Amino acid sequence: MYAAHIQKFILILLLTLLNVSSSAAQSTSGEIAGTVRDSSGGVLPGVALTIANRGTGQERRLSTDSEGNFTAPQLPVGDYTIRAEMQNFKTQVREGVGLRVAERLRIDLVMELGEISEQITVTESAPLLRTTNAEVSEVISNQRLEELPLSGRQFVDMTLLTDNIVPEPRGTRGSALSQTGRSIAVAGQRGGHNMYFLDGVSITDQYFNNIAVSPSVDSIQEFNIQKSIYAAEFGGKAAATISAATKAGTNVFHGGVYEFLRNSALDARNFFDRTAPPPLRQNQFGGILGGPVQPDKMFFFLGYESLQERRSLTRAFSVPSERVRRGDFSGLRTIYDPRTTNAGGIRQAFVDNAIPAGQIDPLAVEFLKKIPLPTSAGEVQNYISSPTFSNSHHQASVRADRHFGGADSVFARFTFANLITFQPYGSTNLNETLLPGFGYDVTTYTRNLAVNHTHIFSPSLVHEFRFGFLRVAGGQESENRGADFAPRAGLRGVTRDSRLAGYPALSFADAYSTMGDPANLVSRKNNSFDFFSNLSWVRGAHHAKFGVYIFRLRFNPLEAPNSRGVFNFTPRFTSSVAGLSDGNAFADFLLGYPSTAQGGLGRGEEDARTTWIHLYAQDDWQPRSGLTINAGMRYEINGHMSEVANRLSSVELERFVIASDDEGNIHPDAAALLPLIPIPYTTSAAA
Repeated sequence: MYAAHIQKFILILLLTLLNVSSSAAQSTSGEIAGTVRDSSGGVLPGVALTIANRGTGQERRLSTDSEGNFTAPQLPVGDYTIRAEMQNFKTQVREGVGLRVAERLRIDLVMELGEISEQITVTESAPLLRTTNAEVSEVISNQRLEELPLSGRQFVDMTLLTDNIVPEPRGTRGSALSQTGRSIAVAGQRGGHNMYFLDGVSITDQYFNNIAVSPSVDSIQEFNIQKSIYAAEFGGKAAATISAATKAGTNVFHGGVYEFLRNSALDARNFFDRTAPPPLRQNQFGGILGGPVQPDKMFFFLGYESLQERRSLTRAFSVPSERVRRGDFSGLRTIYDPRTTNAGGIRQAFVDNAIPAGQIDPLAVEFLKKIPLPTSAGEVQNYISSPTFSNSHHQASVRADRHFGGADSVFARFTFANLITFQPYGSTNLNETLLPGFGYDVTTYTRNLAVNHTHIFSPSLVHEFRFGFLRVAGGQESENRGADFAPRAGLRGVTRDSRLAGYPALSFADAYSTMGDPANLVSRKNNSFDFFSNLSWVRGAHHAKFGVYIFRLRFNPLEAPNSRGVFNFTPRFTSSVAGLSDGNAFADFLLGYPSTAQGGLGRGEEDARTTWIHLYAQDDWQPRSGLTINAGMRYEINGHMSEVANRLSSVELERFVIASDDEGNIHPDAAALLPLIPIPYTTSAAA
């Protein structure tokens, strides 16, 4: 007996593997199971059941087994009607059965003696307790998505309605650069350990570890947050799994248009505003449309949303006055000429506390051409600016569903999003305050495809195949990108790559505001592919599920810290005595004497690959009424990242290890940098 079961297990596992697909599977479907009894409590085998989707008219037909049990796996989410029929019993109809994302719903039926032509209709109410497993999760329904007020209309923010979830601090890089909703921490886990899925395929940005696409809430049917103790079917990372399902068309045309408006013309003046409120223009608009192409067989759903936001941000900065730029420090602290330092470290003061024009560094002269003049007197908080912060978001989604008879159904969805945010002062999420003229764009360009095929071999054997593709590009781009400052000013030791070119970052020991482009701008162009395969098998009191998940990532980030140069100036070189700090940091800058200088080497880009292979098997066994035993096993192989051109390296305790091929050959770009390495180095082949 057991040998026969083992053979069937192996056969089903091989069938799953032969589909060359996968299944770690964050499913968009659910299942309905239950037991049919008579009024005395006895089980009823052979009851004919019809489970019909009220929106699309699709039906799943099955019958109860010898123990009166039934299970309908891999059902699309939606509202269902269950009809139970048997000779000598009244027909039992259960309406209003709502099936949610990844939900395993138990519906027990009681049939009364009578004619089959007689019908008893019961309207189902939501169950108060989950009885099929111990999973800690929650579904955010479509009603809550559409009716609760949601600033920004990003569905992932709705996760904060549930317990044990908090938003991550704004200072994290992933949170600062996310344009699709707040990064969240679940049950004390890091936000970067969450997995996000849309229609069962990954929408996780593997570089910033946040959600990569956030369709309009009007396009989303619902989403599920699985926090802990979930089945072996789900996995990949240590924290929560957040799975959303988009709406599908039905037999009835439905749609809508909307616009949400904010305008400073409608705002009251703030108590501290001396004049009218700061200008603000925000329009968020879009629409949805869904319906049948061929009733009961083929359906479509379209969704579009745009956000256009413009607002003025007023801030005060400290910039050098015109006379100070010329080297005239009269009326300020005395500055000393570092070239006059004697053996005792004593220096002579500049005549009239002014730096001669011939001693001012040409690089400083060129840089100051970019810096605005003060708008008021003095050297502190003397420049008021009101540049415009802007958001321009466009996203659209199209979905098609097709049913082929009673055994096969297919759906495909494509979503694109172009999100562009201009930060005139840098990213305020990182508490940066960059001088106007050195802001940057934060961009996210996303393309996501999901294809799903479900085949019903029999009422007790259902297979699901799913494919997903995700492209995420963009990041930070300086408004000065491509500027030829370094060659024009004669600055050496910094990047000449046109993709990274711009202005160096300068700081002046709090004498003036920080100037220049940010020291580190990051971007990426990543492509990932999902392959899923799930096989559900119902056998008596056992409901087994097997699957494979294959994830392939092409990882292409561009991050070159300090590539344009980072210079810190302190009151060191214009101090009265060498070693003191009683000079002027800006005077040090005019003379061309930084206290520290940093420059990034190399291009800072990566072309890497990795593959994940996950397998799972699980069994939900109900040995008797009121008792369900969940058992499962999951095996994950998460491959190490491999750089195509061997451009990775690592620093060990006393040596530098450079990636190479099996013969010890390293990338040509690395060869030019070898003389600059201050410690011994070796290749990975020889390590």
